[in-house]
Amino acid sequence: MKQTFDFGSAGGPGLWPCLALVLATGGSMTVSGQGCIASRGAGGGSCGLTSANGTSTELNWEASIGYRWLHSDRMFSGDVEQTQREAEGSQEINDSHFIDLAIRYSLTPRWSTELTVPLAINDRSQVVRALNGQRTILGRFHTQSDGLGDLRWMTRGWVFNPSDHPRGNVQVGLGLSMPTGDGDVQDTFLIPGRRGPVAQTHAVDQSIQLGAGGWGGVLELSAFQQLVPRLAAYVGGAYTATPQEKYTPTASLNGDYSITDNYVARGGLEWTAWPAHSVALSLGGRIEGVPVHDLVGGSEGFRRPGYVVSVEPGVSVMLHTWSASLTAPVAVYRNRQQSIAERDAGIAPVAAGFADFVILLRLSKTF
Repeated sequence: MKQTFDFGSAGGPGLWPCLALVLATGGSMTVSGQGCIASRGAGGGSCGLTSANGTSTELNWEASIGYRWLHSDRMFSGDVEQTQREAEGSQEINDSHFIDLAIRYSLTPRWSTELTVPLAINDRSQVVRALNGQRTILGRFHTQSDGLGDLRWMTRGWVFNPSDHPRGNVQVGLGLSMPTGDGDVQDTFLIPGRRGPVAQTHAVDQSIQLGAGGWGGVLELSAFQQLVPRLAAYVGGAYTATPQEKYTPTASLNGDYSITDNYVARGGLEWTAWPAHSVALSLGGRIEGVPVHDLVGGSEGFRRPGYVVSVEPGVSVMLHTWSASLTAPVAVYRNRQQSIAERDAGIAPVAAGFADFVILLRLSKTF
């Protein structure tokens, strides 16, 4: 891992193919948070809408690549921004790049299965302080992680026969998140000492660990409905439940890491702006985060629960067997919730970083 020291400074044919892309990109199906709230995955994955009438009646393969980028440097405790952190240059800064490589196969016109291989590159910058009453900032150092994340396998099916319901349908999905990502990535930290900072090797922060540390079960739900010609509504959501409670990374500065659930939900409208070229515009809302309490199993160990609410504009296009989309959720509300450990200690939520916006791209090809 690279380490950087900065001493001396303080701080197609119609509506439905495009709707498919809106539902699939950034969308519901791969959950990831922002900044210090543990963020993994590119937010990609297909909902299976691949033909002009919104549901594929042909058996086919689809390969896709999803990309997610975020830069988080605004600190919140509860929903109150800690502006003094930025003013003194002491905020934690996360820069993350996520790439999801996915392959999907239509088992029948109603059922499909998909395997996603996630990759990540993360950099986290934080300050080291002097051991004095003023806690003087001596400089910044960086910790990093890169490599394979947790593999995901999903099976999805339409509730109604696609041939009989081309203008509206509901899709459900069940899947598994596998702990293939390294949850014990190590790097060099600068630790305050009486004679100045001391370099020590520790587990990197939970927010940039490549893996969640345990198995997870994934439940998805998505739906679309045409309202009037060229205008449709969509909703989607996913919840990843982790029955394992926590794990112990090597030389962790925060003790045991909690194996957290995570969730995302989104909904909005899509308008086909250019039917001849299958170009569509969308606008919706999005909420994603890490809960205080897991749905199954315990919730002990170090975690930063919280969520972000965003406005999510998007654009999508299809050309023959190729499709592409771009969405950019812009945060309008952020809340770093109180964890169980903080509640038991009677302290306010320790500030965590959030991004102002996230970029989500997806490119796919059907064979």
